[in-house]
Amino acid sequence: MAFDGRASIVEIDEEEKTVIFDIYRFKKITGTKVGPILGLSEFSTPFKVACELAGLYPGDKANKYIDAGNILEPVLRDYLAARPALISQCLGLEEGHKVGIEEPVPREQCGYDHFHNNKVFGGLVDGYIQVDGVRDTILEIKTSHDMEKWKDENGGYSNIPMSYMLQASLYAELSNLDRIVFLVGFLEEKDYDRPKQWIPNPDNTKVIAVPKLDMTDYMKQCEDWYNEYIKGGYTPEWTDKDADVLKYLKAYKPKR
Repeated sequence: MAFDGRASIVEIDEEEKTVIFDIYRFKKITGTKVGPILGLSEFSTPFKVACELAGLYPGDKANKYIDAGNILEPVLRDYLAARPALISQCLGLEEGHKVGIEEPVPREQCGYDHFHNNKVFGGLVDGYIQVDGVRDTILEIKTSHDMEKWKDENGGYSNIPMSYMLQASLYAELSNLDRIVFLVGFLEEKDYDRPKQWIPNPDNTKVIAVPKLDMTDYMKQCEDWYNEYIKGGYTPEWTDKDADVLKYLKAYKPKR
């Protein structure tokens, strides 16, 4: 029988609204965790991330939005790889440069982490863009159902959610790169029911090149948070947003 991470819970403190745990192996902070740790995510919370990093909570169950993103990631990557002129235009390159997509090492072959040389931060990239045979830019692939939310005041699509910017900027920082290309497929609600039938085209797929954020302070805040909570053996306070996670933790019944 697989080990249940909730067995590591020492106490669920209702008064302090925190969970105390005893673990010996710490998970690393991946790009998707940075925004929630800093309170800059609409989808997750510091408490939830702490429970995930401590192995107490396995993460949300797959849904049609997550499934569509996983199915369409290679489709979108192939779409861009087949259009080197689009890559060059996006990066503002003059003619004569050779560009291409470097696919990531499969997750099963790298222990689900592309950054083994960092003890605190890690994760999986969606790929790299090479210019003249050299890694030049982080490739971050997203799917979204809200094209209007990405539009900027100039009619472009550079209004990138901060949690996505932090995720991609972390991977750029860990890769010693300064630039990010977001490849975003915009789906309609009906597409999530049949994602394999969705085909990228210039109308529903946007390519956005941006400089990475300066991650110095963000990473320092995350590492301080990690040392206090994860290594300290307790979570931040839970909030009303954490009701489902808390319900899951309290449902654990130790085997006698």
